[in-house]
Amino acid sequence: MANTAVVYSREIGGKTYTFEPSGGLLNASLVMQDKETDSYWSIINEEAIHGAAKGQRLEQIPGSEKTTWGDWKRRYPHTKVLSVRHRGQRFEHDPREGYATYFRSDETFRGIVAKDKRLDNKDLLFSFHHDGKPYAVPFKAFDDGGATFDLGGRQLLLYRRQDDSFYRSTVAFLAPEGATFKRRDDGWVLVEGDRVTARFDPETRTFDNPAAEVFHGFDTYWYIWSLTNPKTEILGR
Repeated sequence: MANTAVVYSREIGGKTYTFEPSGGLLNASLVMQDKETDSYWSIINEEAIHGAAKGQRLEQIPGSEKTTWGDWKRRYPHTKVLSVRHRGQRFEHDPREGYATYFRSDETFRGIVAKDKRLDNKDLLFSFHHDGKPYAVPFKAFDDGGATFDLGGRQLLLYRRQDDSFYRSTVAFLAPEGATFKRRDDGWVLVEGDRVTARFDPETRTFDNPAAEVFHGFDTYWYIWSLTNPKTEILGR
């Protein structure tokens, strides 16, 4: 329901946790449960919300990407599919139809609506926590080929194109202190001093130098994010 893809480390506070779905939702978003303490963890506010681990924070790690099978196959034509167990099965009703309708409409999950009216319920956005504070950046602020935002004195670059499917993840990068991202033709470069030190490839959506630091966050809907993170600062309005 949240249209979110995110990966978290199992290592928290010197302990290794084993996570599984709890069967519960918080404001239409997944809540995990760990086997070690039976605590409940929200993927949207990125912390344990109940149990012995309450208040412990989750740490995002690389590995999440929303995409479609068509886009993935085009980029990696020799991909090995690990399971096709349901291939060829016939259903009276396509189980994907309900999700497709939800994602393509203004409909919210079970009528849940945002209390914060700064954005519309189903506005898509890139969301993240930084220095303990929640942030949201609406897609419409950067989906014409990317845009930069100030984040504590450093430049944050978010990149999307207007023809991107909502199944495709936003990519985000943080510039080193004193450096800036500059738009060049159909891409971006990282400028440090008077030198270009990294170039962005719009096809792979990566920079050719790790000096442009990959920044962690995830896409979701405003109503889900704002209900779980009520003191959100919106960038790019």
